[in-house]
Amino acid sequence: MSTGTIFFSYSRQDSDFVIHLAQSLREAGAEVWLDQLDIKPGSRWDKSIEQALFKSSTLLVVLSKSSVESANVMDEVSFALEENKRVVPILLEDCDIPFRLRRLQFADFNKDRSDALKTLILSMGLEDHVATKFSDTAADHNLVEKSNPEQQTQEPVAQKVVIPVTSTKDQDQNPVKPVAKKSKMPIFIALGILGVAIAVWAGYQIMKPDPITPDVADWQIVKDQNNAALYENHLAKFQACEHKLIAQNKIDSIKPELPEQITDTIIEPEPEPEPEPEPEPTPEELALAEEQKKWEAVKLLDKYANYLDFYKTHPDSEYREEAKNKLIEYLDQSGFVYYGSKYTNYFDLAFEPQGDGVPEVARFYVATQARTIRRGSESNSPAVGSTKSKSLVFVEEVIESGSSYWVKIKFNEMRFAN
Repeated sequence: MSTGTIFFSYSRQDSDFVIHLAQSLREAGAEVWLDQLDIKPGSRWDKSIEQALFKSSTLLVVLSKSSVESANVMDEVSFALEENKRVVPILLEDCDIPFRLRRLQFADFNKDRSDALKTLILSMGLEDHVATKFSDTAADHNLVEKSNPEQQTQEPVAQKVVIPVTSTKDQDQNPVKPVAKKSKMPIFIALGILGVAIAVWAGYQIMKPDPITPDVADWQIVKDQNNAALYENHLAKFQACEHKLIAQNKIDSIKPELPEQITDTIIEPEPEPEPEPEPEPTPEELALAEEQKKWEAVKLLDKYANYLDFYKTHPDSEYREEAKNKLIEYLDQSGFVYYGSKYTNYFDLAFEPQGDGVPEVARFYVATQARTIRRGSESNSPAVGSTKSKSLVFVEEVIESGSSYWVKIKFNEMRFAN
């Protein structure tokens, strides 16, 4: 079984050992990525490392006094553990091993290098032909002493027991289960279920309400207003409106009638002053009334897509905060996502100019890629779901953890930013 790409995480002070080890693995047929060997001239160094770490399946971390003090190395280890990648530690010299790596089996090159090489082969799960050749190429690079062929055992190293990648705790929680024998459902039960489903669907089609037309939605908004201009605007937009007679009566009751002039009397009374005509609404008033109508229609439909469209297209509306609260209600799941100090493009600002950096609390963001969401702010915390590319998220809390962050978000796997 192929191990995929092997990513090297190390300190530059250990470059001599790391380069020989990487070349030895590559000559044996393993797929290896090392920054000093694989970053092309002119490429962005940090971006190339980030992309390679995402694509790799195994992280080989070389532990030494300098590497355990490196924030970059520890960020790469945290990310690999959080994404459930295979992590294989190599102890190059005595040092303070980070707590998160102490439960993993490591190859101790500080002692017997032949035994360390066997442990490394088993931990990486190399294919048989790669493992066999790796023993020779490692000797060619002076990583171990060349062995006598007569002393080699009949059994290939790579055919021995596979070393677990994650902690023993993970193994206890995921025991190997026997495959259950599939049973066949009697055909009459399947037909019965199908009949019930058809009956439910038919009942829904009969009982579901008629769709709300634009005429009805607009009338629901203006019918209780005391503004003749709104009724006239409704009649102008919907000439075949079924509420035409009611609307006209509303207009007549709001607009005053002129008094009839008396022409057949000798003495004419003093004419009563004509009432001042109702002032025409200003453009600002009309705009506010139109915005209110749109918001009332959005609330009447009560759909995620309508709230999202209103929030995006009305940045200065007095109803935008209500739309925001409605969107947050649809993001009904909550959890934590790891946010390494070097990897600042997991989220982009939603509905605002794009920007990099650690997300801010109480703002909407859009996920740029799929990420695992965990119950707590620890790498071994169980997963509660995942975001997808273009998912809409709302940041609730940002927790600093050394040079990294854990970001608490509200999300829903089926809610997107467009």
